[in-house]
Amino acid sequence: MVKKIEVLGISIDNYTVREALLQLDTFLSSSALNIIETVTVEKILLSETNPSIRDCLRQADLTLIGDKELLGGKEQASVQRIREIRNNEFLYEMIRRVVRNQKRVFLLAMTRAEVDKMQDFFQGESERFKIEGSYALEECGGDLDAIVNEINSTTPDMVISAMTSPYEEEFILEHKDKLSLSIWLGLCPGYNRKPEGIAIGSHVKSLALRGKLYHAVQKYEKESQEKKK
Repeated sequence: MVKKIEVLGISIDNYTVREALLQLDTFLSSSALNIIETVTVEKILLSETNPSIRDCLRQADLTLIGDKELLGGKEQASVQRIREIRNNEFLYEMIRRVVRNQKRVFLLAMTRAEVDKMQDFFQGESERFKIEGSYALEECGGDLDAIVNEINSTTPDMVISAMTSPYEEEFILEHKDKLSLSIWLGLCPGYNRKPEGIAIGSHVKSLALRGKLYHAVQKYEKESQEKKK
């Protein structure tokens, strides 16, 4: 199975859940910041007009595929990988590891309502999931250093972020050197979906994503060919 996929000039890791979890274990024991970002079709499309997204993904220590449509050809799209992505298996296994290793987590999102939803989700999966603190971007009044200070004051092992793009990527690029933690995990929309709840409308959504991605790839390849002339 191909371990790297390139989409619109961005290299994305295509590790199995087991392989990605081995990386996670290494990161959890590290004193340096390791960035894990979930990549979706929408994020890739946004990256065409937002250089910060491209820069952040290129600097990430691990990228997770959030939409199976990014897999492309059959060589990358094994039945196992499609199932892992569709069922969001990495996230659920990550929760088990965080609980087992008693790691401390800080939650970050755009609004307080979104932060509350995150807390309900993670502690709904395990009451022993340790949330040391949380922050909503709407509460900082434009002072992003306030978020950094709040994170560092709680001394978490990991930040789990549901901030939208490109706000998350811009924040990481500007403030990553100030953060004292081991892992930054960027989630994708729909992170809290349950495997049994995916079927309704999923085929239509998949076709729409494939269509958007196909046209973007065609445009990118055409522009790349023209630059070579």
